[in-house]
Amino acid sequence: MPNTTLNTNKNTNQLRNFLAKKPIEFTLILVSYANLLPYLLNNVMVAITLAKVPQPPFFRGYNSNATCAYHGGVLGHSIEHCMTLKHKVQGLIDAGWLKFEENCL
Repeated sequence: MPNTTLNTNKNTNQLRNFLAKKPIEFTLILVSYANLLPYLLNNVMVAITLAKVPQPPFFRGYNSNATCAYHGGVLGHSIEHCMTLKHKVQGLIDAGWLKFEENCL
């Protein structure tokens, strides 16, 4: 009888890839990320994260005229289009650390 092993890694990896591609739904916030960043920094909820300077071929959506304050001013995207910051803010909302009130100025 040949010595065979069952390889379940392939199926597990396919399932993990499928689950990882589920689009996240971000909570609508009524403030710009540019205005939110100083609050998050002052309350030690985030820290400026230096990003690598993008090299060609550039990622989809790359904008050579935009900089991201969350990524230390790196070129390529604006803070309003920063997916890393959006995920971080959503994580803080989901954990209950960050809440928004509609009638609060």
